[in-house]
Amino acid sequence: MSETGASAQAPTSWHGTAGDPIVVLAHDWNGRLPWIEDFAATLAGEGFRVAVPDFYEGRTTTDDDEAGALLNERYDDIDGANRILSEAIGEARAEGSERAAIVGFSMGSTLALGYAAHGALEAVVAYYGAAMPGMQTGPRTPVLFQLAETDDWSGREAPEDYRVRLSAEGYENVELRHYEGSVHGFQNAQIAKRYSADASAAAWQSTVAFLRAHLLT
Repeated sequence: MSETGASAQAPTSWHGTAGDPIVVLAHDWNGRLPWIEDFAATLAGEGFRVAVPDFYEGRTTTDDDEAGALLNERYDDIDGANRILSEAIGEARAEGSERAAIVGFSMGSTLALGYAAHGALEAVVAYYGAAMPGMQTGPRTPVLFQLAETDDWSGREAPEDYRVRLSAEGYENVELRHYEGSVHGFQNAQIAKRYSADASAAAWQSTVAFLRAHLLT
């Protein structure tokens, strides 16, 4: 049975068919805005069960200062974020999903990479996001970084450094893709000054291909 639905106050919204491989979407610092639900519904049409947890308990913003405050609040409780991710994945597994991935956006990418350091995942897609410095790599998880043309990784481990570090540890399944002319946040259609239709479309194609390779084959 296929199910699609979302509520601004719901802890997690669900899309797709129970039992299909689970993909959790981890939103950016703006919160769970409508664009990510559209992304989830379209991704479910590719054969995935998609969960969209709300890390901000219904709060959203398009203002950078407000978003920064919400992000800092979330980063002060990483354990809570990991519980939210674990609960979504656990619920999907209980319904029959055997393989799992997280697709994160900016803040959500940092949360996804942190979770992958100790959680059981088949893949991570990290849109314009990076890991915290000193994060233990833990289980090896294939990662696709979806990156703007240039970005600022102050306070985090640059994706290029992440790949080099894991390569030195003997792990090579980390891919970086840069999208010419795009800026940080290019997937978020609610933030017009950052959104790029071209980068969004190109990143979508490689995201779906990556998830298919690791969850459906």
